[in-house]
Amino acid sequence: MKIMVSGVGSVGGYITSLLCRYRAADDMITAVVRGRRHEALAAGGLVLHSEILGECVAHPQLVTVPETAGVQDLIFVCVKNYSLTEALQALLPCVDAHTIVVPIMNGIDHYAVTRSALPQGHVLDALIYIFASGNADYSVNQAGNKVRLCLAAYETADQEALETVRQLLDHPGMTCVLPADMQAELWTKFITNCGFNVITAYYACDIQGLKDDPVRLQEYRSLLDEAYAVGRAEGVALPDELTQKIFDRVILRSSPHVTSSMAQDVMAGRRIELETFGGVVCRLAEKRQLAVPVTKRLYEAMKQKAGN
Repeated sequence: MKIMVSGVGSVGGYITSLLCRYRAADDMITAVVRGRRHEALAAGGLVLHSEILGECVAHPQLVTVPETAGVQDLIFVCVKNYSLTEALQALLPCVDAHTIVVPIMNGIDHYAVTRSALPQGHVLDALIYIFASGNADYSVNQAGNKVRLCLAAYETADQEALETVRQLLDHPGMTCVLPADMQAELWTKFITNCGFNVITAYYACDIQGLKDDPVRLQEYRSLLDEAYAVGRAEGVALPDELTQKIFDRVILRSSPHVTSSMAQDVMAGRRIELETFGGVVCRLAEKRQLAVPVTKRLYEAMKQKAGN
């Protein structure tokens, strides 16, 4: 198979490493990378420090422009949400009627955006649960003993593609599941991110920074509850105790020094996925005539700080 990964950050880097580790003899794994990341991977390979896979160095084919690699059998898109449309435009020459495209990113609309942007090919919906981060040398860290990928196909013609991807990735290092209700899965992670990513980014803190301040803890719980209310208004089948379970898992059972990728981006001065979380909740709440005061206040404050 000809397999491409667009967006070789923490998630895309882990997936690329996994693909290279378990590649068949005739598989060609291509990574789309540019600038200093391209230089680093060309010089020393893609380095992964993983609690599951150990220390790994992968050597995918590197391209700066997807078109140069030709039409692909399978493409994983692991860019930030704000780069998705641009990335898909660059991938158009690599997609024909048989190509499988799997966007793996935060949020709830990446499937719809991808399907709308591609005139042909099979598009799957996906979300990943992984503790991964990138380093200054462009190596990737993976922590914990489990990586879980959820996949879904919404069209009958895409069912075979779904099984192809599941079999390709279901190795030690990743568990692939096909949820009975993908929308509930997407919204569960979305609500988690709307709380934890937003609050830690706003205060540029870790879990301990939340636990030390009762006001921050209350704001965090409010962010979860507001996103949950929007999800229920959108007709998603979410369990009654979901926000309490998320809150307890993060505050009571996670390492106090864990923070979010969005907070890391804030502290590094990088662009953040503000619209993916706060922006989406505010817009959907307005459509449903719901009040989301904490989400709106933090969203507007971060938007103003970013100069948007």
